[in-house]
Amino acid sequence: MAKKENVLIVSLACSQCGRHNYHTRKNRQTMRQKLSLRKYCRWCRKHTEHKEV
Repeated sequence: MAKKENVLIVSLACSQCGRHNYHTRKNRQTMRQKLSLRKYCRWCRKHTEHKEV
C-alpha cells in the first residue's frame, strides 16, 4: 500500500470545455507525467480527453 505522502488527489478537466468533472488519486512515485483519460463530459455530451489540472 502506498504511503499517504505519495498519493495525491488530482482534478481532471475536460480538454474541450475546460470544466472540472472528475477527481481521482494518483501515486506520485509510479506516475511522473500528467494523467490523461478519456471520460464522459456531461456538458459536451460525449466522451472527451480529460487531463490533470
